[in-house]
Amino acid sequence: MSANTTTRRSIIVIFCFLPLLFSTVVAQRGESPIKVFGYFQTSLQQWGDFEDRPGSNSFSLQQLNLFFQKDLARNWTAFVNFEVLNNFSSSRQWGALNLEEAWVKYRLNEKFNLKLGLQIPTFNNLNTIKNRTPLLPYIIRPIVYETSFNEFILIEEFVPNRAFAQAYGFFPAGDVKIDYAAYLGNSPNINDDRQQGQTGVDTSASFLVGGRLGLRWKNLKAGISATHEKRNDFRGLSQLINRSTAELVNVPTVRFAGDLSYTFAGFSLEGEFITVRVNDGIPELNLDLDFYYGTFGYHINEQLFAYFSYWATISDFLLDAPQHYLMEKEEILVSNFGLSYDLINRIRLKAQYARVTLTDREQFFPATTLTEKEGKFNVYSLAISVFF
Repeated sequence: MSANTTTRRSIIVIFCFLPLLFSTVVAQRGESPIKVFGYFQTSLQQWGDFEDRPGSNSFSLQQLNLFFQKDLARNWTAFVNFEVLNNFSSSRQWGALNLEEAWVKYRLNEKFNLKLGLQIPTFNNLNTIKNRTPLLPYIIRPIVYETSFNEFILIEEFVPNRAFAQAYGFFPAGDVKIDYAAYLGNSPNINDDRQQGQTGVDTSASFLVGGRLGLRWKNLKAGISATHEKRNDFRGLSQLINRSTAELVNVPTVRFAGDLSYTFAGFSLEGEFITVRVNDGIPELNLDLDFYYGTFGYHINEQLFAYFSYWATISDFLLDAPQHYLMEKEEILVSNFGLSYDLINRIRLKAQYARVTLTDREQFFPATTLTEKEGKFNVYSLAISVFF
């Protein structure tokens, strides 16, 4: 046997035993090994005809989340979350691969926790659990939480998806628990142009500031959420509306939201509302967004759950400029019926039917009449969600 062969085998043996050696050292330090787990959902969806678009049906690996968690010390935990969307393939330019979270948490007690690093902030009830597809009954989630739609719906206009520092916890008050969360993050003014320097960083001197205050009592959970940020993406409209660029810098944008959920005797009720207001103080330019949903469900037995859900997404935009008048109001109304069945603890089968109504009211310069379009179509979906 040659010396080179012996050396190669020795290196292989060393690498094979490295994880064991590392685990031994970790155990001696009071740390824990890395926990790897995740969720994924594969669906079959059939979309009906709409305007000039023919109907279609397609299988899709709708979403996959891969989590890494490690206890670093008694009060310290690290967490990483990768998210894969829509049959992701970089070579085919399909879908997306995103680093959603990478944070470290310090837990003093139930009253105070501190997360530092990239994270999904607390906002209403669904925002932080929207990626837990096997735990939710929906195939297509309430629209502003459906991350697989982020290529054609401006999800981040409705909900904050990234923060970098968050304090949260709860205080018991008799039978009631008072929840709180407060966080900081970047503003929406993120550089996505490599020619302008480092991408992914905030180009302004402002922050996202937000939080939630809630209560839990027996089977009732309720809360209010709010965020405040300043945006600069209206600057390009300054010449159109005869305003200075300075008037369209650091435009305040406020989200206000509420959530409620309640369970009783096999029945469940949950709902949320979100309003987004751009407070630019300029009557020639206005953007308002509203969303709400409500879901009523019933556990037919321990494994089978049925629900009805209604969603409404409304956007109003006004640009009142000389020679460039635009008024647009868009509504997306969705009525849903669905079933979910727990095949085993880690596998959930789902079926969902949705009736979608799209209404678009527009008025352009120089038109003097308001045009209105309305279309309706059906969406049929089947899915399997897995916790691994």
